[in-house]
Amino acid sequence: MSAVRTSVGLIRHPIDRKSVYIAAGLLSGVGAMISSTMPMVIGTMAESFKFSESQLGDLIAVFNLTFTLIAIASLFFVRRINWKFAAFLGSGISIASLLGVTLTDEYPSIMMLFGVMGVGLGGLYALGMAVMGDSQNPDRAFGFKLGLEAFPATMLLFTLPLLVIPLYGFKGMAYAMAAMCLFIGFLSGVLPSRGVKNDATLSRPATEINKKACAELKLSIAPLAFSLLILIASIIFFSGIAATWAFLEIIGTDKGLPADKVGVTLALGMISSAIGAFVAAWLGNKFGRNFPLISIMVINIVSLIIIWWSTSLISFAVGAILFTFCVNYGLAYFFGFSAELDLSGRFVVLSATTLSLGGAIGPGLAGRMIEIQGFKTVLVFSAVCSLLSLIIYMVVVRITRV
Repeated sequence: MSAVRTSVGLIRHPIDRKSVYIAAGLLSGVGAMISSTMPMVIGTMAESFKFSESQLGDLIAVFNLTFTLIAIASLFFVRRINWKFAAFLGSGISIASLLGVTLTDEYPSIMMLFGVMGVGLGGLYALGMAVMGDSQNPDRAFGFKLGLEAFPATMLLFTLPLLVIPLYGFKGMAYAMAAMCLFIGFLSGVLPSRGVKNDATLSRPATEINKKACAELKLSIAPLAFSLLILIASIIFFSGIAATWAFLEIIGTDKGLPADKVGVTLALGMISSAIGAFVAAWLGNKFGRNFPLISIMVINIVSLIIIWWSTSLISFAVGAILFTFCVNYGLAYFFGFSAELDLSGRFVVLSATTLSLGGAIGPGLAGRMIEIQGFKTVLVFSAVCSLLSLIIYMVVVRITRV
């Protein structure tokens, strides 16, 4: 693992450790749990409560709004608060809200509790972004993080549709998610108490600090602007992803495919998503920044075409698995590039808004598009978002020449 040299000797980097990678990755997985299992959540709630597509879209939008607000708020305290305490607190809020939604059938109450849930889960995800953003190799770190964070959702998608939801419905799903939060929440104690980007002696040799301090101060504004531009690109990309992902189960069942088989397909898709993240971690920048992302966007568009034209479970599964492979692969490059441009280490937490804003915009628009023009429009919207985000990414790469 990485280490840095200071005037007092060699200090092991507190972030680039296997234990920290695993803890931050799995805690982020809990933070992304609702977004990652969105088709199952929406499908189960539609069956249990008979909510309309627009109501379901608005419910997820409220969740993502509070998810976004806590990510923005964390700008002001993520470098000051104890990271272990923050992780335990986020886990506690998440568990309480998940248990709370089992106690009511009223739409306004469920919406309020989903808002509270967004605070807890959003806090966990933003914290994971801050932790991995302090790595000395952010592309690699985010690749591993995104791969690991797929495991909680994968376990839920494999087990709940087969063993829990048929017997216990939405309440059983919420209890299982609360148990997942509790179990993984104990990993909070593995995280470091503080980061390193606010500690110059750990981020680079002391002899360089005096030489580069003034230069970095003058040059910090431009990289920050480009970092935020990459953040916007990632939100656009994930808006398209979330639009299709949120209603993928409904798309499958609308084609006449068995609901339980579609659920298994989505679980396999989460494994594919994890593989995509690990592939991105392995590739890094071996082939530059543009080629890996261009390749995955092409695959993404092909997968959307396959989903639309699918007439059997096999063809639908091929499209869904290719589609999910692209998700974390693409996000690893967006997050890594944004973190690399963020010299302060504070603004990387805003990358958590990729899930929340993208997860709010995508499903919110998708629900209305489905009601007006059907599923095809949603798939086209996803393809357009992929192309637009790629253009922004490539422009920033060209300007910064990173």
